[in-house]
Amino acid sequence: MRYKDAAINLSSFTIIILTLVLGAALTFTSETFLSINNIVSILYGVSINFWGTIGFVYLMIMGELDLSVGSVYAMSGMTVGLLMRNHWPLLPALAVALALSAAVGLVNGFLVVRFKVPSMMITLGTMASVRGLANLLCTWLYGYPYPPSYEALARQRIGSLHLTTLVMIASVIVLEILLKKAAVFKQMYYVGENIETARIYGIRAGRQKIAIFTVMSLLAGVGGILVGSRLRFADSTIGNGLEFTILTAVVLGGASLSGGKGSILRAVVGLIFLATITTGMIVHNIEPLIQQLIVGVILIVTVFVDTRMGKMGESFGISSNVRGPSARPKLGAEA
Repeated sequence: MRYKDAAINLSSFTIIILTLVLGAALTFTSETFLSINNIVSILYGVSINFWGTIGFVYLMIMGELDLSVGSVYAMSGMTVGLLMRNHWPLLPALAVALALSAAVGLVNGFLVVRFKVPSMMITLGTMASVRGLANLLCTWLYGYPYPPSYEALARQRIGSLHLTTLVMIASVIVLEILLKKAAVFKQMYYVGENIETARIYGIRAGRQKIAIFTVMSLLAGVGGILVGSRLRFADSTIGNGLEFTILTAVVLGGASLSGGKGSILRAVVGLIFLATITTGMIVHNIEPLIQQLIVGVILIVTVFVDTRMGKMGESFGISSNVRGPSARPKLGAEA
């Protein structure tokens, strides 16, 4: 076994260390930051955005993006609200909303793979289209509170923690293990590193991409349903800028826009890092306009530090990213 393969990945810990340092700084400068209610609130918000982050990590590993995630969030939650307003039971309303969300991803994936159009361009179009549909639903739901059964969906607790937080923790553990160990997930790294080579080795890259785009939107639909349940009413601003937040969190977690890198665990830590920054500025009564400036500067510094640590690790023979499949895939038909 080569030292390069066995060495510890130092750059993997960058975002975790920065999050701990930021949390410690806010703990010493504020009496309320480390309160149980504040920590529970941060984790609750992250546990809802988490659903859109899962698929985003998978797509970025494969070298693709989905900018329609925020619009799907808005559409799915308001679809449930509109159907229930028209006397649909909760479960059928949830099924329709998730089916519509998955359909958006299926269209995205098909267009990207079939016509070889950059995913950023395709999903910009679906972002605008789905946002228009969500705004239409919002006008129909204006002033209408969601039924109690829908409101209760995201508010279930076990002890002090929300059920969504516990599900997120369990999901991160399982998904991170699968991402590192399961062959089908390891193939995604292979596709992101070199799609032509992946096809030669028999990986059905096109089918994988369509499947992941579909899963991406389906999971975004789950997140949107939880947002709607949390807010209790329709809001046209739901999901605005969410794609930027998730993209930033995933990149902070070590993913690359060129593909071949990504981690569920570190992406979630990236979400916690961003939520901690926002909470800290609120605690210290920093004006919203200044908050944007501070967030921008912190993100630039964080990405710079993470990149430098990755290069430093490589210079010492330490791997700075998650590698592709450890074994050559079996030959077979490509998509």
